Amino acid sequence: MLFRAIALSLALLIGIGVIVPMATETVEAGPKKTKRYKKKPRKYKKYSKAWWRQYRARVKRKRAMQSRRRALRLRQLRLANAARSADPKGKNDSATPAAQNPSTALLPSGQTAPQGWQPAGSTPGELQFRIDGAGSASISVVGPAMGESVNSVRNSMLAGVPTTSLRREVINRMVRENGWVVNDYAKQVGGKMVYVVVAQSQGAAGRINARMFYFAEADGRIYSVATNAAAESAEKLAEESEKVINSLQNRPRPVQQASIKKD
Repeated sequence: MLFRAIALSLALLIGIGVIVPMATETVEAGPKKTKRYKKKPRKYKKYSKAWWRQYRARVKRKRAMQSRRRALRLRQLRLANAARSADPKGKNDSATPAAQNPSTALLPSGQTAPQGWQPAGSTPGELQFRIDGAGSASISVVGPAMGESVNSVRNSMLAGVPTTSLRREVINRMVRENGWVVNDYAKQVGGKMVYVVVAQSQGAAGRINARMFYFAEADGRIYSVATNAAAESAEKLAEESEKVINSLQNRPRPVQQASIKKD
């Protein structure tokens, strides 16, 4: 009986020693399956023909955007100089307000900026304004238009540019300026689609400033109209920003006259 008990005990121990590792391996088989999931391969190999093609296209877009920004700044300087020299001695009573007051702010369309908008320190790619008693605003060229605007649940594009990329630009700017994005939506201004991003940032003395970013297509370019103001002035600046967008979209185009060939 003693030998039988010892034999049964040994058999039981050996069986447990075999079954437990097998059961553990079966239960913990999950990590082995993860080895099947590999990192997705890159769309193109670095320094390959496709990589260089993408690189040249990216550089071309960047240079085009810089050229458009320089052209915008040059146009503003020419308009300002023309306004100052239109009536230097004040003899023409019918002169425009911009000619009578050299400090009057002008929009890229050549029209006068809304009341209270004063020119501030501008950069070659951005026009900056100081708004009396409200805050500040800026107008810049984001880039060239790439196609048609589409506003749908699955796909929203402004002049061929995905609105997600425009929103990402605002997010990156808010990260740099200690702010955050609150909302974004598309609306119609002057019969055309405009993409709006609403954000906030912390101002002086812990005050929360309202930030509005309007993106609109005009004359083959995508413009950005950004405002920074206190919460109580946000609605007023939103209305003035839409007026600025209307001015950009409806500015007069030069009329081309066909030449007549003489025999």
